[in-house]
Amino acid sequence: MSAAETNPEVAGRLREIRERIRKRLERTVPAAPELPLPSLEGLKEAATAARSLAAAIGTLNPRPPGLVNGVVQAVKHALARMLEWHVRPQRDFNHATMECLARTAEILEATNQNLLLLAKSLDPFARLCQGLGQELDSVHEHMDTVPEHFEEQMKHQRWAYEGLLQRQSSALHDRAAELVGNLRGEFQEELRLLRQRVAAQAKAQEAGAGAAPVGSEIRASSPVTLDYFQLERHFRGTEEEIRGRQSFYAPFFRGRKNVLDVACGRGEFLELMRELKVPARGVDLDADMVGRCLEKGLGVAKTDVFAYLASVPDGSLDGIFSAQFVEHLQPETYMSLIAQCARKLGPSGVLAIETPNPECLAIFSQTFYLDPTHVKPIPPGQMRFLFTEAGLTQISTHFLSPASAGLPVLPSLSSRVIEADKLRAWNEAVARFNETFFGGMDYAVIGYRPGFNAPGGG
Repeated sequence: MSAAETNPEVAGRLREIRERIRKRLERTVPAAPELPLPSLEGLKEAATAARSLAAAIGTLNPRPPGLVNGVVQAVKHALARMLEWHVRPQRDFNHATMECLARTAEILEATNQNLLLLAKSLDPFARLCQGLGQELDSVHEHMDTVPEHFEEQMKHQRWAYEGLLQRQSSALHDRAAELVGNLRGEFQEELRLLRQRVAAQAKAQEAGAGAAPVGSEIRASSPVTLDYFQLERHFRGTEEEIRGRQSFYAPFFRGRKNVLDVACGRGEFLELMRELKVPARGVDLDADMVGRCLEKGLGVAKTDVFAYLASVPDGSLDGIFSAQFVEHLQPETYMSLIAQCARKLGPSGVLAIETPNPECLAIFSQTFYLDPTHVKPIPPGQMRFLFTEAGLTQISTHFLSPASAGLPVLPSLSSRVIEADKLRAWNEAVARFNETFFGGMDYAVIGYRPGFNAPGGG
């Protein structure tokens, strides 16, 4: 098997050369190489001499005058006349032969001229052959190096393929390990929740049916079939998302010494306090929530909120936080909660309560009724009034989580589509509509015990 049959590079090179040769031959008129032409001078001289000899047949050579020479000449003339019949055919043959030789000389002369023209026309062909010979020499030299280059190229390709395969295998292995780790974590969390739920049910059966303490969290009396941990994770958001939202409260609690998170849930606010190096503790009655906080190493107590607050000395806390909790309570219960929290704060203590904003109508179609344990939303004005009644000052309201971030709002118009005198009134109405329907879906009211200038208060 030839190298061209086994090596695609050689075969391609040969095809390229053949194509160039074909194109050059199409553009070039072939011509013969320069040939040495025979000389016709000798033939012409011989023909002239033969013609002279043929013309001399039957003629007499002249002789000097005299009697004897006259007799000799007379005899020669008589003999010539007598032999005329014999020499005439020879003379005619000689003349025909001379004519043939003359024509042959002319034809040979024309042939020589044609050969000269043919030799000149074949000069490009000779140069083409010389160039092709050089290209063939180059091909032979290239063919000597092709196997080596081909082997080197295959080696590099093999290394590249092996590296790619190794990287893909490593990526697949890492991805598989990540998926397995995630599944293991989810399974462990589900098992932990199941164990806690079974333990809680067992304790409840041992303790018997007992009434919940007055003012306890509403979800403590929810049916046992409701998995509130899963409900919050599914509808409210991941722990990372909630921790990001609650970073808004960092300036209000930075530098404090004794903070309480009421109904701490999964402990996102407690993690924020740990990052700020603020001593904080949480309280919640849901076993799953408390278990999740303990897994993260957070300080939390599993007990009723009011029972825990009753055990805390008045004026001993300098910060209390509660998010998405008061909407689970009856009005008299959350009013009592606000008053009791205010009593537990010392001078300069801060109270921050976050809850859904009923002034944003989007919450009623998006979030509020997703949680069956919600009782009713609390208007911001009522919350500010309760803070004032509890003796808090420098009260500020902050609207959070705008609905416009996930819902389309009505755009303002320009003077090109509405009369100028109506434009301002229309756009103000659109702004009020957007604020009503697409404003903050949550709000926070923040107040302080007298003796402290609130950072960022209003």
